[in-house]
Amino acid sequence: MEWLSGIPVWLRTLLISMVPLIELRGSIPAATYWRADLRVTFFWAILGNLIPIPFILLLLGPVSEWLRRRSSSMDRFFTWLFARTRRKHSRSFERWRDLALCIFVAIPLPGTGAWSGALAAFVFGVPFWRAMLAITGGVLIAGAVVTLVVYYVSSVPIWVTLVSAAAMGALVAFFWLAMRREEEEADQG
Repeated sequence: MEWLSGIPVWLRTLLISMVPLIELRGSIPAATYWRADLRVTFFWAILGNLIPIPFILLLLGPVSEWLRRRSSSMDRFFTWLFARTRRKHSRSFERWRDLALCIFVAIPLPGTGAWSGALAAFVFGVPFWRAMLAITGGVLIAGAVVTLVVYYVSSVPIWVTLVSAAAMGALVAFFWLAMRREEEEADQG
């Protein structure tokens, strides 16, 4: 890890935040480990997490179309993926659209985040600027949550951290149950 010492912490934070699945959920704790100031870390993590998003939103359509034209197996894959995703989630997503996308990005769990949010926005046909605003809001919320958790873990008694984690879990469960209930009602009606 000595080779990392030549790279400024702000740049490490920015680059780690751009990596899918890791994003700012990994870069903020890493920067804290490297003794970076949390305010500076927050800024670079947010910026790094958002840099790839416009490219994903703008290029995913043309790239998937190009792949579909070149390969029948890719065409079948994308047709299956889009149909399945839209069938399973379209009713709840259409109703909550921007808020659902923002919350999905904001939840600091594996499989959620800006990259996944950009993919969801593409699949559901969310217009570019609406997707950018919702994803940016989600990234800001996720950055604040991760920063607060890192701060609490390092400076607050463990019971406060556990209560905060339980409250976040309850919030996630509430939204998940609300969306599931809507899907069930729509299937019955």
